[in-house]
Amino acid sequence: MTAILYQYELSPFCDKVRRALNLKGIAYRTEEVNVLDTLRGRLKKLSPAAKLPVLVIDGETLSDSTDIIHWLETRYPEPRLIPANAKEQALVHFLEDWADESLYFHEMHLRFTLPHNAKRWVAEVTAHDNLIIQNIAKVAVPITMRKTTEAQGTGRKPLATLLHDLDRHLQMLEQWLDGREWLVGDRLTLADLAVYAQLFCIAGALEGQDLLQRHAGVRAWMARVEVASNKA
Repeated sequence: MTAILYQYELSPFCDKVRRALNLKGIAYRTEEVNVLDTLRGRLKKLSPAAKLPVLVIDGETLSDSTDIIHWLETRYPEPRLIPANAKEQALVHFLEDWADESLYFHEMHLRFTLPHNAKRWVAEVTAHDNLIIQNIAKVAVPITMRKTTEAQGTGRKPLATLLHDLDRHLQMLEQWLDGREWLVGDRLTLADLAVYAQLFCIAGALEGQDLLQRHAGVRAWMARVEVASNKA
C-alpha cells in the first residue's frame, strides 16, 4: 500500500522526510495541506500538534519529521540513516537538532519576513488557496513569521548581524566538510538530510543564496545530497 505524506511542499521538514522515503525506496504520494485546510481544522485532525509533515504508512499515522524518520529506521532499516555506532549516532542527533532549531529560524526569517523574499514565498505557500486567502496571507504570513522568529530570538537581530551569524555557520560547516564526503561517517545520514533541507530553503532567499556562493565546499556537499536523495 502506498504511503501518504501530508505536507507543505516548501517546508524543510517535509523535504527531509521525502528524501528519507526516496532513499529507503518506499512508495508514497504527497497530499498538499493548504492554508484554508489549516484554518478549517484539517491539520489538527491529522496531527494533534497541528504540525506537518504527517505520514500515513502501514496503518500508522506519524507526525514530526524526526519521529517519522526514527520510526522508518525500525521498520525499513536499509539504507541506515542513523548510524549504529554510538558516537556517530550522537553526532547525527546534534547536527539534526542544530538544523531544526537554529538554521530553521534563519531560513524562516529570510524567506518570509523580508519583503522582497516574502512576496515570492507567500505566493508559493498559498498557490493552492483561493484569492481571498492569498490576499490575506500577503499581510498575515510575514507578520506571523516575524512574531515567531522574534520570540525565538533570531528575528530580533539586525539583518546584518543575522547574516554574519549565518555566514559563520557556513564557515564552520565548510571546515567540518573539508576532506569529508558526508557530515557523519562514510555514508549519507539523517544529519545530511536535515542540514541540507534547511540550507536549500536558505538558498531560496537572495541573501542566503549570496552567502552560499562564498562556500564552494558546502555547495558541493549539497549537490551530493541532492543527487543521492532525489527521487528518480
